[in-house]
Amino acid sequence: MEVTVLKKKKTTISKGKIKKTIKNVIGRPDPVYWPVTSEAERIEIESILNKYHINIPEFKKPSWDVLKNMPKNARPKPPPLKKVDGLIFGLSECRLFSQIKQLSALILEAEINPKAIVQPLIEVCINTQVPVICLPGLKKISASNFGISTSCLGVKSNFLPDLTESVIQISKHHKLPESNNVTGNKNEIANFEMTNSADNEKVPEIPNNVPSSFYLYRSDKKRVFVPTNDERATTIKKQFIGQDFIEFSKKLQKEKESKSYKKMVVKRITNNPNRGKDCNALK
Repeated sequence: MEVTVLKKKKTTISKGKIKKTIKNVIGRPDPVYWPVTSEAERIEIESILNKYHINIPEFKKPSWDVLKNMPKNARPKPPPLKKVDGLIFGLSECRLFSQIKQLSALILEAEINPKAIVQPLIEVCINTQVPVICLPGLKKISASNFGISTSCLGVKSNFLPDLTESVIQISKHHKLPESNNVTGNKNEIANFEMTNSADNEKVPEIPNNVPSSFYLYRSDKKRVFVPTNDERATTIKKQFIGQDFIEFSKKLQKEKESKSYKKMVVKRITNNPNRGKDCNALK
């Protein structure tokens, strides 16, 4: 008699469908500047970079079974690569040269993800008037010509004039997005100027019928003694008005810089339905 074997139920986390969620995300109000080159422009830049091609020596790394028995100092290292004068590799190096204003042109990988990595560098280049272009396949071009796969390739000032001029001409075809500055409404802007509370105080009137005798006798609860209006009294009055507010007589009047801010945009995004496929592809 055959024994029936029940099938084991698989209780995995990813068994059910992915729940669709909608999130509110705060985004930038201004459009992102991303000047992607055309196919003809890409070929032009690639042909110029091919002129500075260096000989990349072949290096075959030994297996770990061989390396683990060798001391670190004796392990074979790849031969040093010849550097091209005027080229800057890497995001941090390009950012450093842009801050000291020694960067004449910048080429970025168009397929970089996420774009927010290089967005601060683009803004610095826009402020310093450095031409920027996004070249598709920059990593492969850089690896084949210079032996370094980079997503950010810069050109130093007064170096490689043909490459710099080509980047300048291509960047002219990609205009910068217009940024509309948000100016404050006069009705909405609150006036924070503090008024002098001493001016608002009512000075008690001096009675006309001042008694001729040396002593003043109080006939009612009203105030009889009135201080003299000398300069010393006014200065003390301006300096100290009450327990909650002390006024400074000598105020430094500085011109305040007018600043305008943009309102952030709220965007509604959904989850990625291909998240499971992307994770499996990385394995």
